[in-house]
Amino acid sequence: MYEIYEKILKEKGLSSYQVSKATGISQQTLSYWKSGRSVPKTDKLKKIAEFLGVSLEYLTTGYDDSEINSFDLRFHSVEDAVKFILEQPMVAQFGGYDLDKMTDEEIIEFANDVAGMIELLGKKYKK
Repeated sequence: MYEIYEKILKEKGLSSYQVSKATGISQQTLSYWKSGRSVPKTDKLKKIAEFLGVSLEYLTTGYDDSEINSFDLRFHSVEDAVKFILEQPMVAQFGGYDLDKMTDEEIIEFANDVAGMIELLGKKYKK
């Protein structure tokens, strides 16, 4: 998410200081997000998106609503579906991994691990 945020700031000629003043979100909080020390909550992301004049979806994924709705989400395997999720900038930022530095085998293994965790969580919350 932070890379997208910085890209938008650059495009609009804004600084984090201006975002902080306009949204009431401290510069320290913005710095913590950048360093990965904390993760922004949705209400704060909405404030930033509104100030920047972009959708929450664009701020968090780098895609606007029409692009998200036009994705072909028919995957050929569980690994493909999970890899798609792992490639989303917000997920990668939150997870602290870099797919560009991983081999295909590591990505598939990671995707399978994530799929297994989702399966376990599904069982926990299944009603």
